[in-house]
Amino acid sequence: MNLKIKNITCSIKKVPLKRPFITALHKVTEIEGLKVVIELSDGQTGIGTATPNEKVTGDTLQSSLDIVNQVINPALINKDFKNWNEILNTLQTCIVHNTAAKAAVDIALHQLKAKENNESLVNLLGSTKGTLTTDYTISIGSDDHTISEARNLVKDGFTSLKIKLGDNSIDHDIKTIQKISKVIGHDISLRIDCNQAWNYKDTLKASRIWSQDKLNIDFIEQPVPRNAISDLKLLTENSFYPIMADESVASYRDAINLIHNHACDYINIKLMKTGGLSEAIKINNLAQACGIKTMVGCMIEPVESIAAAAAFAVANKNVKFIDLDSIFMATADPDLDKYLEIRKNEIILKG
Repeated sequence: MNLKIKNITCSIKKVPLKRPFITALHKVTEIEGLKVVIELSDGQTGIGTATPNEKVTGDTLQSSLDIVNQVINPALINKDFKNWNEILNTLQTCIVHNTAAKAAVDIALHQLKAKENNESLVNLLGSTKGTLTTDYTISIGSDDHTISEARNLVKDGFTSLKIKLGDNSIDHDIKTIQKISKVIGHDISLRIDCNQAWNYKDTLKASRIWSQDKLNIDFIEQPVPRNAISDLKLLTENSFYPIMADESVASYRDAINLIHNHACDYINIKLMKTGGLSEAIKINNLAQACGIKTMVGCMIEPVESIAAAAAFAVANKNVKFIDLDSIFMATADPDLDKYLEIRKNEIILKG
């Protein structure tokens, strides 16, 4: 008896944040997620969520909803679920771009695949471990606010902090990191995220000054525009800290291009950029084969997609950094207990 995709339904999931999240690209006050439920002919269901971002993924909540209903649904409905590779290929090729919509569907499909095998998603992806440690991202704000939040997060148990920069002058941003480091001490690592707001000259200046101060910085993430590959290459060669590519890598092809040009030290993999787990696995495998470690990051996402990203992260030894902090930013995701337990800076996968 064939096992077919019987139904695909969509809805919108919203969860307020404890406080606004601000980057050089946008301001967010709540988690806004696309929720996709896929039902098979045997009654099994899988759930996936996604958070589109017009500044990063190039789509919106409404456009993602429309794409699932009008394009992905007709492409997948009544497909034989046993033809797993064909289903994944159909999902990725039925329309170009629209990676957030694809991610929600891809996550739901992988949930169903795990259920079919009578195992958890993390088991399906290749691991029995279910605990990881994340950093916490401090959004753009006044120095007093940023320093206060950093101090409180360290008290709460976080050992790595990602600092959003790019809304002020380079000299101001350099001093901000110096102030934070002085307050929290050398044992806490900092991760700098500029969201494309800097240029080559300013990035090199910042890295030189921080290096002279011997600041504990893991990397500088996407300091220059996503298409400035030559600048990323020069920074990878000359920066005093490693360079993490984020917006520059949304696909396997992007990863090939950056790695070929030696234009990054690390790659930030986000399911919302890649269109789900299947493409993320390809990117990570490529990076690992080329000796490049990765980070698993997130948008401001609901727990369902964070849980999928966490399962991917713990199942891949090449993942060096974890940036899955949106569940710590939410007031209370009503579905949290179904998937995860959070404790200090730890994410514990259930099932």
